[in-house]
Amino acid sequence: MKNLKRWICAMLAVLLTLSVLSCSASTENAGEDLAADAAGADGAVADPAAEAEPETEKAWLDNLPEDLNFDGATCNMLIRSERIDDMFQFEMTGEGVVDALCDRTIRLEDRLGIAFTTDILPSDSGQWKSAIAGSVQAADGAYDIVFPDYWWGIELGGYYCNLLEAPYMDFSQPYWCAGWNDNDTFYGKLYTAVGDFSLDLIVNTEAVFFNKKLISDNGLEDPYELVKEDRWTSDRIVAMSEAALRDLDGDGKYNPLNDVFGLCYYLHGGRGFLYAYGMKLANRTDDGGWEINYFNDRFVRIYETVYRMQNETPSVCYNNGGIDFNGRFASGNLLFLVGTIGTARGTALREMEDDFGLVPYPKLDEEQKDFISFNLGTSYAAILKSAKDTGLSAAVLEALCAENHKSVVPALYEDALKEKYSRDQTTAEMLDILSRTIYYDFAFVNDAALSALCNVYFDAIAAKNPDVASRFKSTDKMTQKLLAKLLASYQGD
Repeated sequence: MKNLKRWICAMLAVLLTLSVLSCSASTENAGEDLAADAAGADGAVADPAAEAEPETEKAWLDNLPEDLNFDGATCNMLIRSERIDDMFQFEMTGEGVVDALCDRTIRLEDRLGIAFTTDILPSDSGQWKSAIAGSVQAADGAYDIVFPDYWWGIELGGYYCNLLEAPYMDFSQPYWCAGWNDNDTFYGKLYTAVGDFSLDLIVNTEAVFFNKKLISDNGLEDPYELVKEDRWTSDRIVAMSEAALRDLDGDGKYNPLNDVFGLCYYLHGGRGFLYAYGMKLANRTDDGGWEINYFNDRFVRIYETVYRMQNETPSVCYNNGGIDFNGRFASGNLLFLVGTIGTARGTALREMEDDFGLVPYPKLDEEQKDFISFNLGTSYAAILKSAKDTGLSAAVLEALCAENHKSVVPALYEDALKEKYSRDQTTAEMLDILSRTIYYDFAFVNDAALSALCNVYFDAIAAKNPDVASRFKSTDKMTQKLLAKLLASYQGD
């Protein structure tokens, strides 16, 4: 059945190509007619050398050798069942993202001389650890690439190759996520990598959605312009939120179920504010390792800024899932909603009557160098030590990232935001900021090894604990022990 699906996809791709060629031929003939008209009676034509040569777009974004071919080898990948649909499709349906994934698969198979196959496991860490450990111990070459969830800690088992030593991989390219890869490099070793091979990287990135009608009705500044002018800050979003607050039912109380609110968010959206304002829980040491030594005046300021916003600002509401903020936003009763880009694919925003926009999280202040985007989690890629051909695995990963970046991610943006992406240059600019500033803190990347340190401080804010110093003192001793163990695991590999 899979072969039949592949054949159907291939035929559709061929028909599409023939259609494009037909259009190209017509264009060429039209060009000849125009050239004949321009020549005039004496047949004189303009000097071709005087005309600018049009730039030709690269067929592939990566720098893989043009003659690279694996002679029909199979590339088998282990993927979570909940993520397979956003990574591989083998049958075109007319839906943009599905068809883009299917076409990408066909093109890469043809380009590299490979055949993709997939093994699928549910998101059960025990099953994944067993499958990966078993394959490495048996040296059976069962999996060429694996895509586990980041917080299972499998990378500490010694099963993975150092990707910095793998051929063909170029982590300087924009289709790789430096915000993860830099923060998971120890002593010149990178065992896991994140990039555009998975749509999680886009779908799970948090953004600030805003209701354009409420912006206009309240006489507020355009968030797009605030971003472009580097004036989109923590103080600004709070002030704008307060300006939008309305007691619609006249009961003298503010309730997000009945009134107009300024800013609402769920758990991950709240965590993102700390990182967006510049919280960093670790720093790289000169020897390529890491140290956790973050408690300073700026850290305290970031904590207190988010604490005041969440717990002392009437127009701001945090809730861990009990209120349908998406619905309140869609019905025109919320100025700012923090949600993932994937939120735009949901029914609420698709059916929203008011126009909306999206921007990155604000900066702490105008002194902050760049915006920082928070992603609630993604699959990473790894190559097992038992992979049958490290070169094949590395080349496929590089090509997957590059081609997804070129053709699949734009299709995803079109699906989520419809004409906003293709017709609105400002939306495209905001999405570019969001994607290039994705940041995973060292403590987030190593969540399993550091006992969820990355979540400690927002959890304290949610619990309305203003004493950040005591929270730090209660965790630091254990954190240092866990860090020493983590570093030792990389030093000894």
